[in-house]
Amino acid sequence: MTSRFIVLGVLLVLSCQPVAHGASEQKEGSPQTLREHYNLQEGKHLYEQYCRFCHGEQGKGKAFDVTPPPADLTSPAVQQKSDFDLTQTIHGGEQGTAMGAWKWVLSDKDKQNVLQYIRSLAR
Repeated sequence: MTSRFIVLGVLLVLSCQPVAHGASEQKEGSPQTLREHYNLQEGKHLYEQYCRFCHGEQGKGKAFDVTPPPADLTSPAVQQKSDFDLTQTIHGGEQGTAMGAWKWVLSDKDKQNVLQYIRSLAR
């Protein structure tokens, strides 16, 4: 009887391993999570290089004194815009503001990484 419980226990443990392994792939070490991490880090690097001067370290838009002031990237007004609209603003600038076009500087991938970082500022 005791050996039957041992066998059942071993079978239970072995049957759970693929489930546990599959779940762990969605965590920190998964290729998708690592890619998102590196894209976010690249976005942060690009933000610091090109955007921080006007929008500030935290994206609050108080770093550079111009009229109208740079957008607060953490505000609901900005964060509720679609990814397409924000990417277009990064690409082509914002008419009537100091926001210039970055289409000659940033690749499409760079713009997506900056967008991902901007989204993270509100979290």
